[in-house]
Amino acid sequence: MLASNTLKKLGLNEKETRVYLALLRHGQAKPAELAKLTKLNRATLYHTAKSLVSSGIIAEDLSGKALQYVILPIDNMKNILESDKRELKEKEKLVKQAVGELQMISSEKSYPVPKIRFIEENDLEKFLFDNLVKWQKEVIASDGHWWGFQDHTFVENYPAWIEKSWKTKESQRGNYSPQIFTNDSKTERKLKGKYQPKRQVKFLADTNFTATTWVCGDYLVMIYTRQVPYYIIEIHDEMMALNMREIFRRLWRNPVGQKVD
Repeated sequence: MLASNTLKKLGLNEKETRVYLALLRHGQAKPAELAKLTKLNRATLYHTAKSLVSSGIIAEDLSGKALQYVILPIDNMKNILESDKRELKEKEKLVKQAVGELQMISSEKSYPVPKIRFIEENDLEKFLFDNLVKWQKEVIASDGHWWGFQDHTFVENYPAWIEKSWKTKESQRGNYSPQIFTNDSKTERKLKGKYQPKRQVKFLADTNFTATTWVCGDYLVMIYTRQVPYYIIEIHDEMMALNMREIFRRLWRNPVGQKVD
């Protein structure tokens, strides 16, 4: 069972795994014998075996009167990795070629930006990392402030992202400064002075944010991490973002109910 699961993780499908393990146990077998051992019909067996031959982990023996399939040394399993590497290199070449050709076609056009994107929990962390620099550049291009309010559970769930956000080239710019309202919690208290004076945080009395909202340039990013399932909603809207920035700017200057530390 363990070997079977491992082979499947390497990319072999169920039928390929059955054929390979049967040959591993018997060393060699004629198609009819192998079909019986694996409980596959003859046509399926030939197709499956051909795939394994192409992978370089079994071989066809044509030296006798009848065709036989033989197991190759187990080290040949490394051929799968080499094959994957070759395929990856080929895909990289094709992607570069496609990008070049498509850029020529669309050189005079602007790309539409999705207005609203909904990201589910399984893709949330990747989305955060993938869009971090984009949001930071948007912030710098507007007023230099990453405005918002934040549920402290976001910091608790994604500390690696917080750490990464202060290691980018954009975060070192002189005109970049997050200004966030957040819940008064142990997590935020601990983090509060770590990135000073750039990361500015204010706690509001009698306030319990149960979600997070950021204004990053022309993007509004709303995140829910209080309980599963987590999700993100990203809205790209210049006018909405402009108004939200103005609200946060005024609140920052005169935050009603601000706690004095």
